Amino acid sequence: MVSRLLLPLVTVLALALAACGTTVTGTPAPLPAPSGVAAPSVDPVPAGDRFSDAEGRFTIAPPKGWKADTSGAQNTAVVFVAPTPTRTAAGSFSANINVLVVPSNADLPATVVGARNELRGLTGYTSTVDEDAALFGGTQAHLLGGTFTDTKSGLELRNLQLFAVQGGSTTVVTGTAAAQGWDAYASVFDMALRTLTVGG
Repeated sequence: MVSRLLLPLVTVLALALAACGTTVTGTPAPLPAPSGVAAPSVDPVPAGDRFSDAEGRFTIAPPKGWKADTSGAQNTAVVFVAPTPTRTAAGSFSANINVLVVPSNADLPATVVGARNELRGLTGYTSTVDEDAALFGGTQAHLLGGTFTDTKSGLELRNLQLFAVQGGSTTVVTGTAAAQGWDAYASVFDMALRTLTVGG
């Protein structure tokens, strides 16, 4: 079960990481087909624009110019941080995409049920997305998204999470931004998350 490990991914992680890491040279893929349809037959992102996990667990194409941090903060495999923070009345927040890989025997439906239950525990959580997705290569996945309040900072945040299960592990990719600036990142997150490939 991965639900206990999801909450750290939706905190104000990017505030501490904004100045770390290296700049990503990748580019986001074109908008994918709506979820629930067959995966694309041609990978929309050139291989050189992908980030490959050092342990061979996944690849993903992050937005161009975002900084990559592989220090393992909050048990993440990698965090990509937007170059410019969003300023709100409650403070600034750097949009980010982070990837977590968790050993798990749960299948995708059980993982999604656990994640839904965990997300409902966030302060003021309101679901905005809950749908099946198909990744490149045919891997089945699920998208969950919502709005919530970070209790430590008071920031109103919104996220989009993608869950994929393969080979005894669950990969969770989370894009988080200030709710106030969500429109600037919604399509960027959707495109980047769907470029995920899992396994070797």
